[in-house]
Amino acid sequence: MRYLLALLIFLPSLVFAQTNQTDANGLRQGFWQKKQDNGRLLYEGHFKDDKPVGEWKRYHPGGQVKALIEYKGDTAYTQLFDVWRKKVAEGNYVNQQKEGVWKIYKNEQLTADEEYKLGLKYGKSHKYYDTGEVMEEKEWVNNQEDGDYQIFYKSGEPYMQCKMKLGMRHGLFLVSYENGRQEMVAEYRNNLRHGEWKYFDKEGNLQYTLYYDNGQILNPAVRDSVDNLKMKDLEKNKGSIPDPEKFLQDPSEYMMRDQRQR
Repeated sequence: MRYLLALLIFLPSLVFAQTNQTDANGLRQGFWQKKQDNGRLLYEGHFKDDKPVGEWKRYHPGGQVKALIEYKGDTAYTQLFDVWRKKVAEGNYVNQQKEGVWKIYKNEQLTADEEYKLGLKYGKSHKYYDTGEVMEEKEWVNNQEDGDYQIFYKSGEPYMQCKMKLGMRHGLFLVSYENGRQEMVAEYRNNLRHGEWKYFDKEGNLQYTLYYDNGQILNPAVRDSVDNLKMKDLEKNKGSIPDPEKFLQDPSEYMMRDQRQR
């Protein structure tokens, strides 16, 4: 009984002595914890020769798990969670920089993914409809949009296609109806409208053409006439028709709104 009582007295100090320890060379070893100002844990995990190993946990101020990290050498597979314990992202860090494909979630459903190289977006990124189909695909180089940029209908048919160069629209710009016919055939030069902008109806008939020179419209009378007709349609339908100009600013948001209205 005396030995048991002594063990109970000294056990907490023995456990504490095994936490947050460094060796003779000042390297962190074994199990480590750090607490927040409110007394709850900030993080906990193991070190070996001053490097994190195995599973680590980081916490929100309220005590919920914020991140689960599995260390294997220089790679750290990371899962991130919100305060409601729902996963919001997952992917790998290599030498503390994002690497490979990172997945992004909302309400535990995949909403986007992005490719990284040395901490920068490099490769393809996607956004998804709530029902899982690919809505948007972009190509990236060194954290800038560079290459093909596409928006899709839920059917998988292309809605918008354009070329990007150093984060700017540059080259052919196409918009299509869901039946596959082209709605707009246009061109950008260094993010400015340039050349012929042709607009078609759903049957493929040319409706009108606007001409631009490095962002400057050359036939404003035609544009103004078309804008007046569009305004009448918007007023007639009490704003239920999305403004096509907003499509040019943010095509993926335009597409989401269009799908919600169907």
